Amino acid sequence: MRRLCVAGLLLVALAASLAAASPDKTRTHGLSVSGTVGKIDGAAKTFVVRTSAGKDTTLVRTPATKVNGEGLKSGDRVVVRYLERDGKKVATSIRIEPAAVAAATPTAPAPATR
Repeated sequence: MRRLCVAGLLLVALAASLAAASPDKTRTHGLSVSGTVGKIDGAAKTFVVRTSAGKDTTLVRTPATKVNGEGLKSGDRVVVRYLERDGKKVATSIRIEPAAVAAATPTAPAPATR
C-alpha cells in the first residue's frame, strides 16, 4: 500500500513539472466579430472593426486570410472570423457585405467626444 502511495505521489509530481515546463500554447478558434471597418493600417496589416455596441476590435490580416467581396476599405460592413494567437486576433476570413445589405443593417454611431 505504501508503494502505491509513493508511486501516486511521483506521478502527480511528474505531471505537475511537465505542466509547468510547457509554455501556454492555448489558441482560441471559432470567434467572430461583425461591424464596420474603421482604421486600416496597410503597413502593419491591421484593421479595426467597430461593432453595433460601439466596441472596437483590432485584427491582424495575414496572407492566409480569405477575403470574400471587393477590397477591404474603411466604412465597409464586415463579418470576420478569427482566432487568438500570441495575444493577437488573427483574421482567418473576412466577408465584406454588399452595399444593399450594409444599408439595411446600420451600425451604431461612434460615441460623441467632448
